[in-house]
Amino acid sequence: MEEIKRLLLEEKAALLTEIREKTGNNKKINSDIGDAIDSSVEEQERELDLLLQDREQSRLKGIENALQRVDSDDFGYCEECGEDISIKRLLAVPLTRMCINCQSNEERSRLAQNAFSRADNFSQVLSDE
Repeated sequence: MEEIKRLLLEEKAALLTEIREKTGNNKKINSDIGDAIDSSVEEQERELDLLLQDREQSRLKGIENALQRVDSDDFGYCEECGEDISIKRLLAVPLTRMCINCQSNEERSRLAQNAFSRADNFSQVLSDE
């Protein structure tokens, strides 16, 4: 588990550095008055930066949660079935909370639910016409 903890701490440090750099760059406001296209492009860039920051913050929370589970000896057990998660899987995906079987079952279930929702929406559109 020490190897996984080290990987988590390294990723946490890298994410924090990246977040700090982006926050510093966002504070630099371009004072030049540009045309509408320049303003639109800048606005899109700001929106993308915010979206990426949200993802990074979410990933950071996942890392913090995993580190807490490592410290409390809850790390490495599937949240669905309670079985050990293979060390290979943990090294490849340190934030995983499920064994490969339970993860596969969840993904199949989600795909089936999405397919059902799309089919239901499609039949609703057809009936509205």
